[in-house]
Amino acid sequence: MNSLVVSNAKLGGLLQDLNMTEGQYRWTLSAYYFAFIILNIPVTILFRRWRPSIFMTLLIFSWGVLGMSTAATKDFPGFLICRIIYGTTEAVQFKSKVYYISLWYKRNEYAQRQGYTAVVTTLGSASVGLIAFGVSHIPTDRLNTWQWMCIIFGTPSIILACIAFFQIPDKPETAKFLTEDERNIELERIKIDQGAAHDQTWAWSQVKSVLTDWKAYYFAVLYCLTGVAGSGVKLALPSIIDGMGDWEPDVSQALTTPPYIIASFAILIVSYYSDRVFERAYFLLGANAIAAVGFIMIMFIPDQYVWPRYIGTCILVASTRVDNSIRSAWYTSNFCGLTRRAVASGVIYTIHAIGNALGGQIYFDPPRYSKGHTIAICVIILQSMMILGLRIIFKRINKKRSEMTVEEKERYLAKYNDPGHIGDRHPDFRYAL
Repeated sequence: MNSLVVSNAKLGGLLQDLNMTEGQYRWTLSAYYFAFIILNIPVTILFRRWRPSIFMTLLIFSWGVLGMSTAATKDFPGFLICRIIYGTTEAVQFKSKVYYISLWYKRNEYAQRQGYTAVVTTLGSASVGLIAFGVSHIPTDRLNTWQWMCIIFGTPSIILACIAFFQIPDKPETAKFLTEDERNIELERIKIDQGAAHDQTWAWSQVKSVLTDWKAYYFAVLYCLTGVAGSGVKLALPSIIDGMGDWEPDVSQALTTPPYIIASFAILIVSYYSDRVFERAYFLLGANAIAAVGFIMIMFIPDQYVWPRYIGTCILVASTRVDNSIRSAWYTSNFCGLTRRAVASGVIYTIHAIGNALGGQIYFDPPRYSKGHTIAICVIILQSMMILGLRIIFKRINKKRSEMTVEEKERYLAKYNDPGHIGDRHPDFRYAL
């Protein structure tokens, strides 16, 4: 909710009150991700070594305080600085959830559980439009509409942080809601699922191993491409809808809600079946194909057919939201060892942030945003080719490992100075496809 305030604030008089141009506004969208690029890896390492209950609570509290403080800005430089600082608190929020889920569930359970968090996030996005619609009718004699949005959307985070501090368990080993038998069962099933790659220790050698692992950078480029298309749509959605019909800005804000509600149902269904068949790549390719259909509908259906174009928007939002949980489940399934997984998250989301920052710049040609949509389609095509290529690579590696003899495995392990920290590179490990 906090991250989407700026998109609705634009329709709430933000540009006029702060004397901002369209170009300056796009920079505030991109500036949000600058801190992601700088802080992702160091903050991820810190999260790996600190208690999640404290770390995540501080993040949540910071979102609320900084979101509310944004209402006090008076000009473009002040608003830009607030967005950059706010980005520092958001720099680790999504991957911290992804990593946290991996502490509790098996690899074939990741997508559905991450789908649950994605649904809540999506419903939060849906509520933004409705709340913004209501806020737009608050008298503006003291505060302007966009300022009310910052204050109202920031308040729940502060309240939630106070509750979360007492409710978030750090890990299964210390979870108070588990009995001793339940705790043993939980730890054993995670250990069995990870197999020889199971490793909960911390070592700097694992950090180095990720920084020299091609998979981290391949996934990072995939995420970067996703950020260009997905972030662009998310940040520009109110403006895209506003350009479709001859309606007031508050109606445009309300119309952002149905696409997110549809996306919530799509996430639940797709993430469930992705886990059930333990397949990631084909589901991502399907989501990309549907997203392309949505883009084409928005671009090529004539202006007078407003509602068919709006249906295309619903299809587009649902498909770009669906792939989040699947992508996250795919890379977390394929980096084993808690430290390797955490550092891989940092690398991936650092480059992902570059894509998000670029996504904030591609929608510069209102009201149809044809150039932005064209760029997004090209990015989706390139991403689909990379997804298919990665699946082929993983399948070949799995086949090669299955055919290895005991002697070949021993020689392979001998190449590593510390086989106990080998993680997903172990010859008995199989990559999720």
